[in-house]
Amino acid sequence: MKVEFEGTEEQRIVVQGFIAEDVETGVKTNLGRGGSDYTGAILAAILNADCLEIWTDVDGFMTADPRKDPNATVIPEMTYEEAQRMCDEGAKVIYPPTIAPVAGKHIPVWVKNTFNPSAVGTVIK
Repeated sequence: MKVEFEGTEEQRIVVQGFIAEDVETGVKTNLGRGGSDYTGAILAAILNADCLEIWTDVDGFMTADPRKDPNATVIPEMTYEEAQRMCDEGAKVIYPPTIAPVAGKHIPVWVKNTFNPSAVGTVIK
């Protein structure tokens, strides 16, 4: 869905990314974990988006697992390589394949918390 904000020239494309259709049977299904992250990254790359926003349930990538380390803090900025390495090592902030489509086009990824939208989040670029 294309969303235009009244009084501005800004445009946003808003889509859901977790519902799919089997090409052969036409049966609708939900994608597994990370399906919406990956779908968003693919669409961002195809559309040459200015950025990709991933809204999740954490404030961004953190220095440690906050459930295990109360001193963990948000990492405000990181490279695609750093984010990929953290995902490959088990960080469950975003689905690991999400990085490649946007990294190839140098599209920044903002990781923000749906339940704490004022948190600074993490930008991957």
